[in-house]
Amino acid sequence: MKSLSGRLSWGLALSLVGLLIVQWAIASYAIRYLTENQVASRLVQDSESLLAGLQIDAAGNLSIDTKRISTVYQRPFSGHYFVIKLDGQQYVSRSLWDKDLLIPEVNAGVEVRLPIAGPDNQSLLSVTRGYLKQDKLIGITVAEDLKVFNAGLRQFQWLYGAVSAAILIILLLVQYLIVRNELEPLKTLRTSMARLERGEIDRVEMLGPAEIAPVITELNRLLTTMGKKARRSREALGNLAHALKTRLAVLSQLVDQPEIKALPEVRQSMQDTTEAMRRIVERELKRARLIGDALPGQRVNLQEEINLLVQTLQLMHADKSLEIAWHVEDGAQFTGDQEDLLELLGNLLDNACKWARKKISLNVMRCDGVVFLIEDDGPGCEKDELERLTVRGFRADESRPGSGLGLAIVRDIVESYGGQLVIDRSGKLGGLSVEVSLPNR
Repeated sequence: MKSLSGRLSWGLALSLVGLLIVQWAIASYAIRYLTENQVASRLVQDSESLLAGLQIDAAGNLSIDTKRISTVYQRPFSGHYFVIKLDGQQYVSRSLWDKDLLIPEVNAGVEVRLPIAGPDNQSLLSVTRGYLKQDKLIGITVAEDLKVFNAGLRQFQWLYGAVSAAILIILLLVQYLIVRNELEPLKTLRTSMARLERGEIDRVEMLGPAEIAPVITELNRLLTTMGKKARRSREALGNLAHALKTRLAVLSQLVDQPEIKALPEVRQSMQDTTEAMRRIVERELKRARLIGDALPGQRVNLQEEINLLVQTLQLMHADKSLEIAWHVEDGAQFTGDQEDLLELLGNLLDNACKWARKKISLNVMRCDGVVFLIEDDGPGCEKDELERLTVRGFRADESRPGSGLGLAIVRDIVESYGGQLVIDRSGKLGGLSVEVSLPNR
């Protein structure tokens, strides 16, 4: 996905580069245009001065008053040249020496401005004008070398380019700072969303420019709506669970009625059916609660919840005098539904209590989220049974109490949080090891 900051920066950078290139080209053209006009104006003046010094005798021979010729036209290859044509006669400046210029033919009153090649590959600007003098058509071409001008123009272009590059760098830096500053509210919004997901806040703070405010408003409205729906869903599920469990309790009591006891086969069938229904109700209600949990989680006090849970389990299994050692690493946090945490750890620890001989350990670690590691010193499981432990209804030992739903429910909770569940042999206590890794939400 392309970065908005990158696209803005590249777009503005290319625009600035294009603008400076266009300015550079326009400035160069303007300087050349103005300079050539100035040179051409001076050449026209020289041409008219030469015309005034021309003399045509009765035989039609052409002569010129040398006093009217500037010394620059007398010095060989000086870069200043002229050519005068009259009825096949040609009078050239001494500066041309034995060279010639390619000049156009013009009529009276016509002016032609052309760049032409001069002696020693000089780049000349020429002005050719047609005059009538003593009823004779005279063509006068005056040319000047633009070497000095071109050198000055190149120097200007380099200087302009260097200054433009420096300005461009400054503008790009300013542009980067402006873009970063203007997009800062989006980073703050992302941080707020992360805090919302971790349960540190329940609403996103209004911040940034007016363009972002409607998004935040709609987001907070969506959170409120989702919260109401989730609460209604939880209440409906609780009511349904209560109603179903009440009916199942009635059915369980009916089994003990004398009339039913008199029919052993019917009684056994009712017991099996009632137990199957209870398992299905319990399973589907838990699954529905997990699937329906669409709200951002709340941060749970792990120390407090685990302490209460351990005390409860020790009371439930007081006959075994279990030693449950637990430790929560500094910085370890669980962000999610408190009921999910109690369901998760409750099932895992209860399962460990059933199988442990004496010792159980629970370690909570921080690792790009949170990791729960539960180990016991029980008999453990064979390798071929480890993969089936999370299968719903599977029980490694039918003589032990339980429905076989515990680890399956744990698996559902872990999957709903996008985590991982690893069951293996405990290298520390020798029994079963269950590791649950939950990422940051």
